Amino acid sequence: MSENFALANKVGHLIVQPSDLKLNPPESYLFVQDGLIISCGVIYALCYLFILFRVYGDRTLPFARFGSVQFLSWTMAYEVFYALKTTTTNLERLCFLAWVELDFALAYVIMKRVYTPDQRRKYTRNMVGLFLLGLGGLEALTRFYPDPREQFTAYWTGILLQFPIGWACLISLWQDQSLKGHSLEMWLTRYIGCYTAYGVFFWRYWNVPQNWEYVGSSWSIGIIILTLIPETIYPFLYVKIFFATKNKLE
Repeated sequence: MSENFALANKVGHLIVQPSDLKLNPPESYLFVQDGLIISCGVIYALCYLFILFRVYGDRTLPFARFGSVQFLSWTMAYEVFYALKTTTTNLERLCFLAWVELDFALAYVIMKRVYTPDQRRKYTRNMVGLFLLGLGGLEALTRFYPDPREQFTAYWTGILLQFPIGWACLISLWQDQSLKGHSLEMWLTRYIGCYTAYGVFFWRYWNVPQNWEYVGSSWSIGIIILTLIPETIYPFLYVKIFFATKNKLE
């Protein structure tokens, strides 16, 4: 007869920091952390899909004329690197690599729908170089700032990667005065995704501040505020342009 809950007993909590584990945290701490991590992953996956659908339909994206697709090189490098560095189970690796697959799918659709053959060759070549540079840079950072499960560098590089996205979307929306390449569902999942991503680390900081001091630092708070400013303004500008465009058509 099989042991009760044999399968459930094989499933552990997600990305538990060894320094937290030493303090014998209550299950509630780990459950909330798991929920935030899973929510963050699902919300950002939806965001990628919404971007993909919008790019396919509109044949553009914010700052496409400047080759903004190349920014995906950095996110792919981040997700591949930390899929190997921060994970300990196949399930965790699978989730990280699912994001990588979405990155590749999004890059492919952007290349096919937005850029010319000559631009594709140029940007693909650049992206390969930037991807390898990103991997090398992350490896160097983790050696310079060693940390169990590399959460220190994952946090700082993660919030820095998030920082320019909202500004790029807001500025391009303002400059173009067009909704092509934009949508509220993209914004909403991006906005909520920011809060869930920050929530993972702040939940840790509020419970075990001595292990996560850098999360509550002035630099950290400052970057987060500056990241959320454009994201908070974005929907108001979007709605304004929506009605302005509608009035022109009438």
